[in-house]
Amino acid sequence: MIWFLLLVVLFAFLMGFFQVPIWLMYGILVVVLVFLMFRNPLLFGKDAEKIMAYLKKSKSPYLQFLYHFLHKDLSAAEQAMEKIRSKKSKRNAELMLLMERKQYGKAKELLTQMGRHKAKWYALSDIAINEGDVEAFKQYKEKITDTFFLNMLEIDQAVYDGKKENAVGLLDNIIPKLRGYKLLTAVQYRKQILEGRV
Repeated sequence: MIWFLLLVVLFAFLMGFFQVPIWLMYGILVVVLVFLMFRNPLLFGKDAEKIMAYLKKSKSPYLQFLYHFLHKDLSAAEQAMEKIRSKKSKRNAELMLLMERKQYGKAKELLTQMGRHKAKWYALSDIAINEGDVEAFKQYKEKITDTFFLNMLEIDQAVYDGKKENAVGLLDNIIPKLRGYKLLTAVQYRKQILEGRV
């Protein structure tokens, strides 16, 4: 990443030295940014295996955490979580671990520290499903507008009700429409359902 930034600075210096028009400089910058966005499989990747390989190779503690978490290696995920520097990312990682371990009381305490974010409402809805609190589930679900989270709640409800075939069918319907991390999450969840780990 440092080499890339050094190249950008050098390129900007050369463009300034040769007095390249500003609109051309912005055009090149936009092309480079779009190229980088599409190159990152976590954003637009269509192949779950390539996304998982990207997570495995990553040096970022949060991405290492995601890799271990998705493989259900919770002790390794917890070790990776300790290395995360960003408070927000660390809080999200801790929440994911608490939810996976079904420590809903601690998860609710952690969620009170989070702002009004769609992931917060999804987590609270998921807790309500697992605790059988229908009123809380309806209350939190109303605050979610993201279709991915709404679909995942429907799948979680089917799993909780013991209708695992329906959950797999719902996942089969949404997986072709997903990209990046959402795709990887859905594929891993489907795999866990089929293997009876959920």
